[in-house]
Amino acid sequence: MKKSFSVVFLTTALMCSSCATIFTGSKKMVTFDGNVKDEITLTIDGRKHNHVTFPYSVKIDGGFDETIVKAEAKGYETEMLYIDKTFNYVSIINLTDVLGWAIDAATGAIMKPEFKFYEFEMHPITEQE
Repeated sequence: MKKSFSVVFLTTALMCSSCATIFTGSKKMVTFDGNVKDEITLTIDGRKHNHVTFPYSVKIDGGFDETIVKAEAKGYETEMLYIDKTFNYVSIINLTDVLGWAIDAATGAIMKPEFKFYEFEMHPITEQE
């Protein structure tokens, strides 16, 4: 009796879970670095991060849309970076659990940033004569 209860409990727990959301979360840590040593402003999907110095780590949403990052520093040209997303293979653990797939898709855990590290090559502003 105890063994069959354990099997039923484990099966139910696995079927009611969304693996990518549980194991990897819906936000992923990404590190930005660059050639500027002064403070900069990073704008990530419209949200400003002021007084940032490189290297800078931040969690970004999974989701299906690319993440747009803008780096601005005094005396440097503004640089844009587009972070593409890739499939999070941990989602496969859901197997045939449609509810798990739906939860992972809704939370954005089904996708993850393509890389964990991105580098900005910022160029000084030159005056045109």
